[in-house]
Amino acid sequence: MTPLRKIAQAEETRFVRGEELTFRAEARRNALIGLWAAAMLDSPDRETYARDIMAVGVENPNGVMDRLNADFDAAGVIFLEDDIRERMAAMLRSLKDEMSAG
Repeated sequence: MTPLRKIAQAEETRFVRGEELTFRAEARRNALIGLWAAAMLDSPDRETYARDIMAVGVENPNGVMDRLNADFDAAGVIFLEDDIRERMAAMLRSLKDEMSAG
């Protein structure tokens, strides 16, 4: 294998690992934001709600925000979308750091 091919293969491996890390971190973040939202909504089954939010995120990345907005509106919970997005971004950064370190 040529040195250039080795470098290309290493870059490809690094990219794949990065994508896997991002996917796992986003899924975990969505579950955590689901638990938080369930608490805000005073949901009786927080674990199920969190799993539902995680599943929505896998199906459609924007689906999490759409679902949270709809559920908050229906329950009369007032939250700014920017605040939720900031919370989600902070969670994702923290989870990526945690997952890549350990």
